[in-house]
Amino acid sequence: MAKVTPIQTNFTGGEISPRLRGRVDLTKYTSSLAHCENFIVFPHGGVTKRSGTRFVAEVKDSSKYTRIIPFIFSTVQAYILEFGNNYVRFYRNEGQIQSGAAAYEIVSPYSTADLDKLDFTQSADILFICHPDYQTRKLSRTGHTAWSFSEFEAIDGPWGAINVETTTLTPSATTGAAITITANALTGINNNQGFLATDVGRHIRILSGGKWGSAKITNRVSSTVVTCGVFTDFPFGATTATDNWRLGIWSNTTGWPTTATFYQQRLFFANNLASPNTVWASESGNFTTFSPTNSEAEVLDDSGLDLTLATDQVNAIRWMYGAKQLQLGTSDGPFVISSGSDNLALTPSNLTSNRETTDGTTTKKPIGASRATIFIDRTRTKIRELAYNLEVDGYATPDLTLIAEHITTGNIKELAYTRSPDSLIWALLDTGQLRCLTYERAQDVVAWHRHTLGGTDSKVKSIAAVPSFDELQEILYMVVERTINGATKQYIEYLEKAFDTAKGDTPATAFFVDSGLSYSGTAATVISGLGHLEGQTVRVLVNGANHPDKVVSSGAITLDRPATSASIGLKYTALIRTLDPEVQTESGPSQGKTRRVERVTARVVDTYNLEIGVNLEKMQTVFFRTPSVPMGSLVLFTGDKRLLLEFTPDREFDLYMRHDDPLPCTILAVMYALVVSER
Repeated sequence: MAKVTPIQTNFTGGEISPRLRGRVDLTKYTSSLAHCENFIVFPHGGVTKRSGTRFVAEVKDSSKYTRIIPFIFSTVQAYILEFGNNYVRFYRNEGQIQSGAAAYEIVSPYSTADLDKLDFTQSADILFICHPDYQTRKLSRTGHTAWSFSEFEAIDGPWGAINVETTTLTPSATTGAAITITANALTGINNNQGFLATDVGRHIRILSGGKWGSAKITNRVSSTVVTCGVFTDFPFGATTATDNWRLGIWSNTTGWPTTATFYQQRLFFANNLASPNTVWASESGNFTTFSPTNSEAEVLDDSGLDLTLATDQVNAIRWMYGAKQLQLGTSDGPFVISSGSDNLALTPSNLTSNRETTDGTTTKKPIGASRATIFIDRTRTKIRELAYNLEVDGYATPDLTLIAEHITTGNIKELAYTRSPDSLIWALLDTGQLRCLTYERAQDVVAWHRHTLGGTDSKVKSIAAVPSFDELQEILYMVVERTINGATKQYIEYLEKAFDTAKGDTPATAFFVDSGLSYSGTAATVISGLGHLEGQTVRVLVNGANHPDKVVSSGAITLDRPATSASIGLKYTALIRTLDPEVQTESGPSQGKTRRVERVTARVVDTYNLEIGVNLEKMQTVFFRTPSVPMGSLVLFTGDKRLLLEFTPDREFDLYMRHDDPLPCTILAVMYALVVSER
């Protein structure tokens, strides 16, 4: 028999795959967990119970899918946009923007079926919105209740291939708002179909006498004749037939861009139906003009750009991200577009592209975290980081789910990133489950944890992150679906800021309930305004102390004792399960040997109550109250709490630690006293 006292000093490995439970030789094994739910892993090593979610408002129509989008004009002017079926609503400073007594909203061109295909990029107070079936829109903000949609009108391009057929085009005049352009044949126009009704709005460019002129189709007269408005005058003599022409690449015929971004003072678009592997960029500093030359057919450094990825197969461009270099996510791996030097701007003469790896991407936009770009891979089961690797002198895409592949079962749908107070990457699954990654690559912290929200049939439908109005942290917003009083409801909620006594938080200000609200005021026993939780059993914290659960009736609850402060909402439980500890004895590893646990010690900070056990059916409560603390109040504990476990010696040993009070809990380390048999 050997007596040993192992300690787990940190949890920076997070929850790891069941496939690794035998890999006690891995360095990360000693810092990992078998299960981590509703605890957030600190980069420093400990785990802390996540804060609750605060209710903001019900979406306009809970029966339909709703998506939220961030709009960040500045750190003090950040919005969450609620996109639903042909409408947009707006949120700011953790509340819904109102117009009079109603939610402020505007009409949107996008139906419910369109929402998942929307792609966004922002410049100041304008959001550019891409969808393959719609002309690109601009959503402009001029005030908190002054938002409007308009169509993005590109000027002079971008253009498709120059005509190589014998078909000629003849303008009826060199300028004018209603000239005609006539083709002498159908060959080379829309796969030999000639002009189509869907060409209305499309551009035509004609070269004559060494100069270009351009027009926009305003009406289709026939398959060979269109009416146009000239926006760059055709040169003198351009009313004669010429076969030197090209059509605009964007239209209802050829499709519209599916993704966009800003990079080096240019607006980039990519991927439409006709050219899924092509990138188009505006002139430098001029976001509406995409002309590859000036009117004299000269290519200048600030001319518009277009680049088609030349590979052995068509690599559909699924997203773009402007980092130190322009990154493209494609179906067959990420590409990097550069000028060949970090000190040179992109120009038509130095534009190059290189595929970095063959790890294909999904269509969802990536996020930037530290010096890496984090993206969802093509299978939607893995999250990868695109970062420069000095050893290979290029970019690599390591799998961030490698040691926790089970954590994303259910396919990843969206990503969001909150960089403060801790670096957290949030991943939403198709199943409505929420996952989170504590990501501090410089400290080798890549720790997964799972989060389940309180309530019946709770599912998260969409996520987005924006800075808080006080600039102290970034806030994760969610659309949460639950069954409330027998009906399906979808609520906009946000994750409350982390509890921190160093910043003045006390038990009275603790917020550890979901879909919750707070009360602060004169002593009251009836708390109203809870209509969104009608019929639900809610957890209540009164003046910083536990209170019996209550059922919401007519939008209110009646307390057993008066409250000057209270938090009310749905209960959730935080749970960790440790891995079977491995220690070396005189006869070798302890794995597989019979062990008897004499005691367990948990080192905690600012914690009240904790349950510990070897299985969920035999949990023992560690009480933190002392006789000196008056009833109806509590004091958070920092230090070590020891528990003698009721445990029959066994060859397997997992430890569960559970916390379900509406109060904070932070665990820094776990210590054991074990007696290990030699057989």
